[in-house]
Amino acid sequence: MAGRLSIAVVGGGLAGLATAAALSRADFEVDVFEQAERLGEVGAGINISPQATKALTAIGLGDGLKSVGNAMTGQVQRSMYTGEQLAETRLTEDGTTSDRFGAPYYVFHRADLLDVLAGAVDSTRVHLGHRCTGLVEDGGEGGDANEDGGRDEDRRGVTLHFANGSRHRADIVIGADGIHSRIRRELYTEEKAHFTGQMVWRALVDGSALPAGILGPHGFCGWIGQGCHIMTYYLRGTSIINITTQSDAASWVEEGWSAKGDPDEMRSCFPGVAPPLRILLDEVRDCSKWGLFGREPSADWGRGRIQLIGDAAHPMLPNAGQGAAQAFEDAFVLARWLDESRDDPERALAEFRNVRIPRAHAIQRQSLLNSRLVHAGDWEKRQETFRARERRGDTPLGMNWIYGYDPETEWRRRQEYPLSFAPAEDAHA
Repeated sequence: MAGRLSIAVVGGGLAGLATAAALSRADFEVDVFEQAERLGEVGAGINISPQATKALTAIGLGDGLKSVGNAMTGQVQRSMYTGEQLAETRLTEDGTTSDRFGAPYYVFHRADLLDVLAGAVDSTRVHLGHRCTGLVEDGGEGGDANEDGGRDEDRRGVTLHFANGSRHRADIVIGADGIHSRIRRELYTEEKAHFTGQMVWRALVDGSALPAGILGPHGFCGWIGQGCHIMTYYLRGTSIINITTQSDAASWVEEGWSAKGDPDEMRSCFPGVAPPLRILLDEVRDCSKWGLFGREPSADWGRGRIQLIGDAAHPMLPNAGQGAAQAFEDAFVLARWLDESRDDPERALAEFRNVRIPRAHAIQRQSLLNSRLVHAGDWEKRQETFRARERRGDTPLGMNWIYGYDPETEWRRRQEYPLSFAPAEDAHA
């Protein structure tokens, strides 16, 4: 194929910017289209596991991640009600600072991580205020006009249409526009995301206003309760504490999937908690609440020269901490396949799907099973599962197979996974 491939990325969030950064580094002509008038992320924390750190480092972002992230030495899980330690995940080798899985496990303020990703993309190629309203696939006959009035070569491509009246034609379109993806709706029959039966509260509190060591030795503490759990960890050194709760819920009655929250309502959802957790919750002044929406695992990730990534392709519950991490794996692997098959981009995208779909589906299942395990009423059975995994050298939530993946060396390999990772089986290992 003559000339550089032009690629349009729809969505300027974490997934879209990571993809644009990876593709730009591979010398593709990349434009990003974001419907908002400015780039931004919600004021909340996000954690990035080691294999995703490897993917971002491979596209040149290692120094940026180190400059704004907290590298975790481990995580502790405690009883929400008594404070008793239930499990511990060590992320560095015992007695050393060497990363157990070959790269750091980072936590970030989302806005800081977005800035790192945006810094790796040519700002003149990021188009804000562009809400996609449709697309047309074509064979390139006669070309089509872009926003700058120029003509494309006579070759296959996709034309995007936007609410502001503009349009843009590219050789390839990447839909990185989230769970409510417009690109997905254009490709497939209407498939609304469904409420998963879980809701989340999010809040940030002033770390300097709280006792030192309140989050334990690693600065990352999870609190497990009946039908719920809470994750608490430091951001920006120890200046901020991120609080994210997750609870089983019968329904979601808000108009959207997120809403302004009431701190008193948030606190009332967690009565009888251990003193350290009560201190944390009492510091909440502002919060938001979110309904968790999802879809069943599907192989509907794109066709021809249109590819979905991240939540547009494989939304998952946050119980494995893999939503953004899997988008970053997508970004790296996608860029590698397109780089290898520049003369046959449709083959490259098909190979990308062949490699990525089994892994993403397995992680979606793992996320669901983690939720069932952590929220289970049978505490002793859960502890048996934690202990069995510890004896095998695994993490309490069975994450070794996820964290140990190396995208740089395994990007070409399709991996097959068992249909389930049943916690009940682990308890008798």
